[in-house]
Amino acid sequence: MQCPNISSYFDSIRGDRDELFTFFNDMPKGGDIHIHLSGAIPPEKLIAIAARHDLLVDPVTGQLVDPATDQPFNYTPLKPLVPVASAYTNATLFSYLVSKWSMAGFSYENQTGHDWFFSTFDLIDPVTYYDGELIAEIRDQAASENIRYLELMTSQTNSDKVRQIVSQVPWDDNLSLLRENLLDAGLADICRQKVLTLATYDQVSREHSTAEGRNVTVRYTYEALRFYPQKEVFSDLLQAFEIANQSPLIEGVTLVGDEADKYSLRDYDEHMKMVAYLHSVYPDVGITLHAGELTPELVPPVDMQDHISQAISTGNASRIGHGVSIRYEKDREEVLEKMSASHIPVEILLTSNLQILGIDTAEHPVSLYLDHDVPVILATDDPGVERTTLTQEFVNLTMNKPHVSYEQIREINMNSIRYSFLPQTEKDRMLAELNESLRQYERTVPAGFTGTPACETALTA
Repeated sequence: MQCPNISSYFDSIRGDRDELFTFFNDMPKGGDIHIHLSGAIPPEKLIAIAARHDLLVDPVTGQLVDPATDQPFNYTPLKPLVPVASAYTNATLFSYLVSKWSMAGFSYENQTGHDWFFSTFDLIDPVTYYDGELIAEIRDQAASENIRYLELMTSQTNSDKVRQIVSQVPWDDNLSLLRENLLDAGLADICRQKVLTLATYDQVSREHSTAEGRNVTVRYTYEALRFYPQKEVFSDLLQAFEIANQSPLIEGVTLVGDEADKYSLRDYDEHMKMVAYLHSVYPDVGITLHAGELTPELVPPVDMQDHISQAISTGNASRIGHGVSIRYEKDREEVLEKMSASHIPVEILLTSNLQILGIDTAEHPVSLYLDHDVPVILATDDPGVERTTLTQEFVNLTMNKPHVSYEQIREINMNSIRYSFLPQTEKDRMLAELNESLRQYERTVPAGFTGTPACETALTA
């Protein structure tokens, strides 16, 4: 009898969700490089961290309140606040928090998935002041899935001091002068402090994670928010680039938030010009942009015709996050050809796009990208809120896209390191290690499947 290779073995199990889950959970993985720190922790873990730091919660809204940091500022509860720790003796409260802080409680009856998803982040924001412990949890989860690398998207809440600086410095169409004025007014000192704060969070994460979690390489992409007036967005982008330029832990920047928000839509062109200007000042900072996270249910088609192309041509994005509105781009074929020729990958977030945008995975445009030889990266987005894992994303891709071969799966896996923002020498090392680990995995899994000594000997020779 002829021993099966990894491709034939993979094809033999691709209709069995349980077998696929085991296969992908055990498979050596490169990285999860589109993952938001603020949405990466399951609510059950958030409850534990919040309880450990004596946070309170509004039992009506699910809003976390931290007396130690006075977050959220000036919050008025609808009912007396209760300790989060009381959820461990109150099953109703525990279940309520799990449902409010994730998509677990979402019902299509009264709200869209889009609105429910974005509403969760304000509720849990106070716990992000303990980011070191959150990062430790993410490290440990990655290790349990054989993930080697994480590129966590993160930021730090702007203080009253930042808001005061932004309000006092007048807008200037000359972005160079505006940058100088903001930095001179105190933003430079704030950026230096945020660099130190992130370094502390990273160190704390090592102290709280397991030995396996500490072996996961972690770098960061600094976020700027797009759903504010122009001066606030520029201030956020300036901080992101300045902090990334200073910190050895931060490899790139990104622009995040609801792309269908009124400011996000109205000022999209200006946002891309801001990114372009800051790229000219900080050319060594990597840029990945959320673009095309839109559907006709959210915005008119006219608002979907050039977001991806602008992110590339004006915003200098070397990666595109989401990109689901590609079918509505007015120059779709040109955009796809440019992404393929220039090796600009798209970060695919299947569960996120299903829950937030209502895009059925079987109809997801990942097929369009693959058909045009655009590099594809699979990632989780907000796995804690969305209750998914990178393993599950590979399962979803396989079961909903039967034309995707194991060879393509392997490339998607390698792409997560190949197109990361790691320095080239570190990238080359991790690529070689991942390739060798995959080679070993691909030799042993079919041998176990056949169960015959002859095959096992042949495949491991």
